[in-house]
Amino acid sequence: MKKLSSFLCGLAVVGMMFTSCDDNGKQPPVVTIVEDGFYVVGEASAIASLEAEGAEVAIMANGTNENASNAAREGMYEKYIALEGGKPFQLVLKEGATETVYGAELAEVKLEGNEQPNITVQRGKMVENTTMQVKESGLYHIVLDLNLDGSLEDKLILVAPVEWGVRGGMNGWGFTAGTRSEFNKTTMTYTWTDQELSAGGKFKFAYGGGWKIELNALADATDANDERYIKANTNLGENALPGGADIAVEGAGTYTITLTYNLAQGAIANSYKYEIKMTAASALPSEMYMIGDAIGGWDWAGDYIVSMTPVHSAEGAFWTIKPLEAGKPFKFCPVKDWNGDFTGLGEDSGYVVADGNCSVEADGIYMIYVDVKNKKLVVEPAAVYGIGDCFGGWDAKMEAAKFAVEGQSLKVTVPADGNLRMYAESSAATTDWWTREFNVFDGKIEFRGKGDDQAAVAVTAGQVVTLNFADNTATIQ
Repeated sequence: MKKLSSFLCGLAVVGMMFTSCDDNGKQPPVVTIVEDGFYVVGEASAIASLEAEGAEVAIMANGTNENASNAAREGMYEKYIALEGGKPFQLVLKEGATETVYGAELAEVKLEGNEQPNITVQRGKMVENTTMQVKESGLYHIVLDLNLDGSLEDKLILVAPVEWGVRGGMNGWGFTAGTRSEFNKTTMTYTWTDQELSAGGKFKFAYGGGWKIELNALADATDANDERYIKANTNLGENALPGGADIAVEGAGTYTITLTYNLAQGAIANSYKYEIKMTAASALPSEMYMIGDAIGGWDWAGDYIVSMTPVHSAEGAFWTIKPLEAGKPFKFCPVKDWNGDFTGLGEDSGYVVADGNCSVEADGIYMIYVDVKNKKLVVEPAAVYGIGDCFGGWDAKMEAAKFAVEGQSLKVTVPADGNLRMYAESSAATTDWWTREFNVFDGKIEFRGKGDDQAAVAVTAGQVVTLNFADNTATIQ
C-alpha cells in the first residue's frame, strides 16, 4: 500500500497541475509557472515574487513608442501597477531558469512641454541587484527601456504617478481629474459625474493633463513629432487602448464615467475597463441663429439668417463674425422660429437692448459669442489671428499675426511659407484657439465647428489673406 501511495503521488507531480501529496493527504497551493519576460514584484506590490501565486499578472507589456510612427519598440516595456509607499519593489527579468533583478536610484524630474503630463516622475538608470521605492501609495506607470538602439543615454526606468483624468468635449480638451476609490493593490476605480457632452462628443482618459512622456531629450529638435523621440503613452482611448481612437458618446447629455483598473496579465488594455452612462439628456441647444435688420431682415425663412458656428468642445456655445451698423436691431434663437428667442443670457456685454432687441452703438466688424451653458452673450470688435509656422510660431494671440480691419474686410500678410491656420478670439471663450478655427477653400470661408482638423492650405511668404465675413468669402493672393 505504501508503494502504491508513493506511485500515485509521483503521477500527480508529473500531471498538469504540478501538485504533490503531504502526510495529511492535502494538496499544497498550485505553483505558478510564469513565462519569460519582465515582472514588477516586491513587498510594495500585490505580487511579492515570481514564486507567489498568480505571479503571471505582474508581467510587463511590450512598449509602444508614441512618436510620429507610433510603433512597437524593441526593448521597451510598460506596466500600470499599484504600489505601496515606503516599501521595496524591483523588476525581474526571467529568461528560462535565469532571473535577473533590476532596480535603480531614482531621481525626481519635473515634466514640461511637448504635451507631457504636468507631473513629477522618478527616473533612473537600471542597476542589477537593487530595489526601488515610491513615497506615496497609489497607481503608477512604470516604463523601462533597454536602449537596444542607443537612442537613450543608458537603460532607463521611469516611474510616473497616475491620477486619471478625462480630456475632451466636456472640458475643451483640458483636464478633469477623477475621484479615486480607496487604495488597493489589485483594483481601483476612477469616477467622473456631471460630465456634459454633445451628440458625438469625444474624450480620452489621460493622466496628469498630458498625452505622452519623452524618454529622451533632443536639444536640436524643433518639432514635437520628430521621429527620433522615444515617447511613452499616457492616455487611453477607445477599448482602453493606449493612444487609441477618441471615445465617442451618441446623444447630448450629462454623463457619469467610470474607469476601473484591475491588475492583469498581458497588454495594458487588459487592466482597464470603462463604463459611460447618460444621467440626463442635454437641455443645451445644438444650434443657434441670428436674425434682424442688422443682418438682413426678420423673416425666419430668409436666406440672410445667420447660422452661428458651434464652438468645438464647448456644449451650448456658438460664434460668428459679422459687420454691424450702429442702431440696427438683432436677436437670437436656438430654432428658426419665435420660440425661445432672446436678447441676453445674464452675463452679457458689448451691446445695448432696447424695445426688445439688441444693437451696437458703433459701426464695425464684430465677434458675437453666445454661451448658453455659462449664460454669456458677448459682442465685441472682431479679433482674428493667424497661427503656426507661416506666422512664426504657435503662441495664441501673437500681435504680429493679427488681422487688420480694412473697410468691410480683415487682412493679413503672411510672413513665411507654411500651412495657413486662422481663428477668431473672444473674451468669453473658455476653450483653446482651434475650437474657433476656420480656413479658406475655393474662395469661401469654411468653419471647423465641431469637426476634425481641416485640410491643409499651403501659403507662401508675402501672400495677402483677405476675409469678408459679410458673405463668408475670402481671397489668398
